[in-house]
Amino acid sequence: MKIFKAAEALYLATGNHKMVAECVTTCADTYRCQGRFIQSQQLLEGFQRSESWEYLSEPTKDEVWYFLDRARMCTFTASADELFVKSSNSEDHICGLQSKISHWRAKLYYGGDIVQMNERLENLVLQSTSTQVRFARRDALLGLVEVAFCKGRLSEAMDILQKIIEMFEGEHSHRVLWYTVLKAVVASKQGDHALARELIYKAPGSFQFFELRSAFVFLHRSYAAACIELTDGAYDRAEFHFIAVIEGCNIQGHLDFKAYSKRGLGEIAFAHDDFALAARFFTEILSVCAEMGVPERHLYSCEPFYVLPDRFCGWTLFLEACHCISDDCTSSFIMISMTKQ
Repeated sequence: MKIFKAAEALYLATGNHKMVAECVTTCADTYRCQGRFIQSQQLLEGFQRSESWEYLSEPTKDEVWYFLDRARMCTFTASADELFVKSSNSEDHICGLQSKISHWRAKLYYGGDIVQMNERLENLVLQSTSTQVRFARRDALLGLVEVAFCKGRLSEAMDILQKIIEMFEGEHSHRVLWYTVLKAVVASKQGDHALARELIYKAPGSFQFFELRSAFVFLHRSYAAACIELTDGAYDRAEFHFIAVIEGCNIQGHLDFKAYSKRGLGEIAFAHDDFALAARFFTEILSVCAEMGVPERHLYSCEPFYVLPDRFCGWTLFLEACHCISDDCTSSFIMISMTKQ
């Protein structure tokens, strides 16, 4: 991050405003990947008020709008119909295509018509056949995976994920690992915990190298491993992974995986009838959500693969308690939890 901020200052001094925009959008998207959606949004909105903005071409401005809407999508401060509209009509074909794909994925996250989204995304896949728009094709396919996953069409989700993996095999090993982890999540939801563990834990040595290189990949893989163990009832192993993720988040500055993992620890405590400890974890999530800029009820809305199974209901009960008695969530939650047992 410091490198890009230093580069931004140098490009600004030389009047290279397009490269200033590149540095700003890179920093903003890094914030977004860390779950720091407010910081991402503020950085890009501030850039739009800067001197550089007046010197940018319309396609470059469209790219900035695209990255801004990626952050806004996660904060639920705009309707899905408003997101990615400006950049969808970009003269830059790739930016316009990616924006259209992101718009329809946003519709999914905001609870839109699944059938319509599936049709639109299938059409966008057909528009993304050239090698120049390979990442747009990946994004459209991933949208179809999310639709299939959310509708319980798990075999279809597995097949599409395999297509994405084949796109990157032999060239982008870290991306292969990323989508292999998602296959493990799908396998776990299918009830095949043995396959899920095999996909998670038996990655080739080169994958391990990329995992160590990328904190984001490490957190993604470790959190998925925790969810798989939790789903299979291996609470001790799940707890180990959730704690490792939180420690990694504290080092790397990630907020989203930190919130998800605290939820996992809270559900383990809830399953053990330790409602006070569960309430402590859930209360900590509220603070993380505020820092992220995400409404608590939308914590997972843009990340369907990270949602825990419905039977882990402690977090839902906690939010119900906060809604009923906002000034004493813990006491209300404990009372409701004891009643539900």
